[in-house]
Amino acid sequence: MDLTQESLGAGLKPGDAHYRAYVGPPEDYDLIAAMTFNLLTTLGLRQHHSLLDVGCGSLRVGRLLIPYLNCGKYFGVEPNEWLVEEGIKRELGEALLEIKRPTFFFADLPEVITQANTSFDFAVAQSIFSHCGLDLIKGWLSAISRSLTEDGALVATFLPGVQDSPAKGWVYPECVNYRPATMRQAAADAGLRFELLDWKHPRQTWALFAAPKFDSGWLRNKPLTWNAGLAKALTRNKAGNITPAAPAASADFSHAEGHVYDQDGLRSIHNHEFMDDPAFRKAYQRGIRAAGDDYRWHWRVHIGLWAAACAARLEGDFVECGVNRGFLSSAIMDYLNWDSLGKHFYLLDTFRGLDERFVSSADRASGAVEKNKKSLTSGFYAQGIEEVRANFSQWKNVSLIEGSIPETLSQVRAEKIAYLHLDMNCSPPEIAAIQCFWERLVPGAFVLLDDYAYHGYLSQKIAMDQFAQEKGIKILSLPTGQGLLVKPIGNR
Repeated sequence: MDLTQESLGAGLKPGDAHYRAYVGPPEDYDLIAAMTFNLLTTLGLRQHHSLLDVGCGSLRVGRLLIPYLNCGKYFGVEPNEWLVEEGIKRELGEALLEIKRPTFFFADLPEVITQANTSFDFAVAQSIFSHCGLDLIKGWLSAISRSLTEDGALVATFLPGVQDSPAKGWVYPECVNYRPATMRQAAADAGLRFELLDWKHPRQTWALFAAPKFDSGWLRNKPLTWNAGLAKALTRNKAGNITPAAPAASADFSHAEGHVYDQDGLRSIHNHEFMDDPAFRKAYQRGIRAAGDDYRWHWRVHIGLWAAACAARLEGDFVECGVNRGFLSSAIMDYLNWDSLGKHFYLLDTFRGLDERFVSSADRASGAVEKNKKSLTSGFYAQGIEEVRANFSQWKNVSLIEGSIPETLSQVRAEKIAYLHLDMNCSPPEIAAIQCFWERLVPGAFVLLDDYAYHGYLSQKIAMDQFAQEKGIKILSLPTGQGLLVKPIGNR
């Protein structure tokens, strides 16, 4: 082995007393640095931003960030002072240290962040939460949340698992696992929005912990790539400035004509000032409360609220097949002041994802089973009815029906139905539901199809189009990815 390889820690094990080996496999030292730096810049990190590097170690990514950022914009936290000293000596150099003037805090507790006396645009915690008890993770999230700008974000890695580690405090060199749903709740408790990121890591999973006004809408339903990030960065207004991040639903902001709506696969400059309506905002926030996350699908929810409000004037009850945690149905019940209507809302779901017995071959070919597994693993899908039941406990006249459709359809006792929402991500249960309820739908009843025109769900559109053709009716395809059907008068 030559001196160069030896100095780089080749052959050493993770955790060995070498500046590269102590922070992980030495052979991955450069790979982890490049991966992390590229993720941050793709998400929008620029030279003028302030950045917090939690567990900066021997400056594995710091050696790239410090030269890139403006003077005084890098802040590192690390309990092992010798690691930082070795990183400066072997990777950064004293001359660059003098030019860029990074700040280091040698401590292992979150409270040290307050010493920076600044707000951070970005924070990074690579391979930190995989060595923390949940108590310490919550402490870091709380401290970082208080120190982020209102449109700032933390990116961090963790090890997903089916059970949460019972560990407390620091765990090293061992690793710990947590369910994505647990991380999502910890983020929500800290006032942050949790999203899994499709950014490859050799062993862990990247997640975004975003402040309320951080704009992540552009990376949803599309690959997270440098090209997409660059397109976002180059979007400029007439003054030549980068378009500001989309505000939260509760912000005091006008969404009249000219403002760009860019969410959930829909981009439009047309008027969407429904987002400024206090009743809409309140209902949308109730949906966020139910789901534990803002899916940034305001226009989709707007259509659901409109259809429900129209249906509320008709005779008949409400039915939703495919509830998950109840984002849309909770928003509807808040919007309509549900207890005052005298109607009943039937909510049907497995509350555990798809039942593969009722997935068609066409659905399988479109990736329905893989999407289902991903949604379960990420915590997007509920994995039990109890949390959903607790969410709907504030309202009367609600029936949660647990199980697989079509097996549970007989439990819907409504003789007349004014509103039907289908969102089951596969075609056989949706066709079974609309066939079961068709005769009970009153003339003028609204049927909202969540996935009808949505990218990647063509098998559902084909099946529903066949049903509509048999009935001699047409389905309205919507740019939100939904479909809308109104039962004609006299149609059987």
